[in-house]
Amino acid sequence: MQIRHVLLEVWDPIGIKDEPNAQDEYDGYIGEVYERLVNHADDSQLIDYLYWATHDHMGLDGATKSDMQDTVEALKKISLASE
Repeated sequence: MQIRHVLLEVWDPIGIKDEPNAQDEYDGYIGEVYERLVNHADDSQLIDYLYWATHDHMGLDGATKSDMQDTVEALKKISLASE
C-alpha cells in the first residue's frame, strides 16, 4: 500500500489523488516499481520507468525525467517488508 500511496500523493501525473473513484488508476505500475525496489534499482532506473509510464505510456508530453525525482526519493524511503 505504501507504493500506491506514493504514486497517488507524490507522482500523480494525471491529478487523480482526490478522486475517490480513481484511486486504483496507478495500480498497474505498482508491480514493476516493487520489483525495481526489491532488486535495488538505482535512481536512474526508477526515473526511467516512471518517465516511460508518464511520457510514453500515458502520453503526457510535458513530462521530464527531473519531474520523477521527488517520487523516486519517496519510493526509496518505503519499508518493503510491509508491502
